Amino acid sequence: MRTVGQILKEEREKKFYTLLEIEKATKIRKELLAALENDDYSKLPPPTFVQGFIKNYGKFLRLDTDKLLAVFRREFADSKHPPKILESFSNPLDKRKLRLTPLRILQGVVIVLILIFFGYLWFQYRFLVGPPSLEVYQPQDQQKMQSNTVEVVGKTTHEAKVTINNQQVEVDSNGDFKEELRFSETIGKIVVTSTSQLNQTAKIERTVYLNLEKE
Repeated sequence: MRTVGQILKEEREKKFYTLLEIEKATKIRKELLAALENDDYSKLPPPTFVQGFIKNYGKFLRLDTDKLLAVFRREFADSKHPPKILESFSNPLDKRKLRLTPLRILQGVVIVLILIFFGYLWFQYRFLVGPPSLEVYQPQDQQKMQSNTVEVVGKTTHEAKVTINNQQVEVDSNGDFKEELRFSETIGKIVVTSTSQLNQTAKIERTVYLNLEKE
């Protein structure tokens, strides 16, 4: 007497279907279909699931599903065929551990070097097209001075041009600059600008309060 698996396999081959085509049509994994056709119940899930497989498979092949299930119940016995869950059925995702190989290490190093290279290019680009750095160490804003003389000290990009109250001042190779200003009023306005070679400008303003009585 033919088994359910034999009936399904013969009918499938008779109609020239592949297991992959059956898998796409029934949404049943082809390894489960193969186990069913080979009557290998040790690789199949519990009987309830198997009966669902048989019903869907038989329906697709246009077979009498009631007769197929009757044959299955007659031939199948839990004690004779203890069911086991396929690894691919219970855990469909293929979880592979990441392996470090010399090739992967080399690829990682290359990627890091590429990122560093492009980061350097971006830094240089921003350095060239952006405004120069500018710091004014003294005087502080709103600082009170004891005389009408104010020393302005700061730092900028060494290639930049610095002006203080529209007067250009000297910048050394480190970008440091220093200039002494004299004011005739009690409130002094200081405007420091630094201009890059591409005419990008940074500006800092300070206001100081001067004591003219001691002069």
